[in-house]
Amino acid sequence: MENILNKLMMNKLLRKTWNEFQYMISQIEDQATPQQIFESFQNWYKKNKKNFSPSLLKIYRIEELINIDPKKYPLAHSQCTPQTLRRFLHLELSHEDSFVMFLRDQLWELVVLTIDAECHRCGTLEMSALFDVEAQQVVLECLQCGELQTLKGNSCKCLNPKILRLAQKKYLEIFGLI
Repeated sequence: MENILNKLMMNKLLRKTWNEFQYMISQIEDQATPQQIFESFQNWYKKNKKNFSPSLLKIYRIEELINIDPKKYPLAHSQCTPQTLRRFLHLELSHEDSFVMFLRDQLWELVVLTIDAECHRCGTLEMSALFDVEAQQVVLECLQCGELQTLKGNSCKCLNPKILRLAQKKYLEIFGLI
């Protein structure tokens, strides 16, 4: 019985948090830059972090994405706009993991540079630029199949995902991606 009550309370809290998230998106001005959108996300998250399960936040690496210094990352090159975010205002999420996954996806779109490069495995033309700490180089991750490859299109040999980081602007500039 206690488990059912906890679940009902969580659903109510989740709905309230989702409604506040949707309201935050609806209040972002049409001319807002990706930097301003990111700041809106950060402010909302600070107020609502307590409403999420810490284990889910860890699994989806929300803290890593939300706590960056936005000046060091390629937010100015993000394709995320207030109009693209508003297309999600009609969604109704009923599970906490779906909500956290959605939050992660929106943050990823803001923080990680997406480039038009072809994945040699599946042929998709969109790849995320990440940084391989061991090799000290930018690598590309396919948004479709997750394949990692070098900028030259060769298979990436970094088998340990712990050495991959979000690519900062300075590295993206060094490697000629921005």
